[in-house]
Amino acid sequence: MSQSNIKRVGVVGGGTMGFGIAINFALWGGYPTTIQDLNDRALTRSKRLIESALNLFVDESLIRPDQAAATYDKITLTTDLAQLATNSDFVTEAIVERLSDKQQLFNTLDQLCPAHTIIVSNTSGFVISDIGAGVKRQDKIGLTHYFAPPHIVPGVEVAKGPQTSDETYNTIYKLMKAAHRIPIRVEKELPGYLINRIQAAMGRETHRLWAEGVATAEEIELGIKTTFGFRMPHEGPMAHYDLAGIWKWPDDTRVPKKPDGQESPIAEKIRLRMAEGTPWFVDPEKFDQAIEVRDREYIRRLKELYSELTESS
Repeated sequence: MSQSNIKRVGVVGGGTMGFGIAINFALWGGYPTTIQDLNDRALTRSKRLIESALNLFVDESLIRPDQAAATYDKITLTTDLAQLATNSDFVTEAIVERLSDKQQLFNTLDQLCPAHTIIVSNTSGFVISDIGAGVKRQDKIGLTHYFAPPHIVPGVEVAKGPQTSDETYNTIYKLMKAAHRIPIRVEKELPGYLINRIQAAMGRETHRLWAEGVATAEEIELGIKTTFGFRMPHEGPMAHYDLAGIWKWPDDTRVPKKPDGQESPIAEKIRLRMAEGTPWFVDPEKFDQAIEVRDREYIRRLKELYSELTESS
């Protein structure tokens, strides 16, 4: 099924993540969207969260009041899972992070949804092959991992299970774009997938440095936000390698030293890539232009920061 065949969307679980996921589909994609949750109390909370988020968008001039009203009208709230399932071409699971609950839900949706419906999970830790182990439509399941708050943070990891078809994978990718998200293709299935693993690695190191008394929690946060955190809206670690000119350094300062013993395949792959002395993204002939683009973006962000500091002083 192609993205153009998706007419109605369902989100199971309207809590911390689900309400925002529904907003994306209804607001930016224009899809009639159904949220299902366990009881009226949960749905009342979902309604409140949706209204608050849309009001904030209006207050910040991201959307107009009429767009907020139209978005709200496109979202239906229900406790009836069958109602959602039978009327959805695409369903996102956003329930509690408990494997058994997700497996049960996937199997139920597999039985209730039309044969063409794609079912995805917003899991942050489990893999799709485990969540959908008992599902018959193995070619039509996948992952769309959003990051809180999902109606604001644009990036969404997109991954597939061992038997997910390329057609399904591409449809999910295009649907995320239609909902104004930025899909990030993850080519391998592993717990935590991509971004959470990178984030967890940083978290472990910051906690260790704090525990060893290297710096206070306040100084660590300040350091991150005012240095590489300041840069990261423009560049990640690989683009930083390019823009810092590390690829032009002498071999003995750029390339990790080969160990005396046996080198792991991954370490060898990294070392050989560094030995190439070539950037990941930047055209070496246009290095100066890339630096100017970076610096202009930094300066715009610095002006915003100075403005904030001036207003608070």
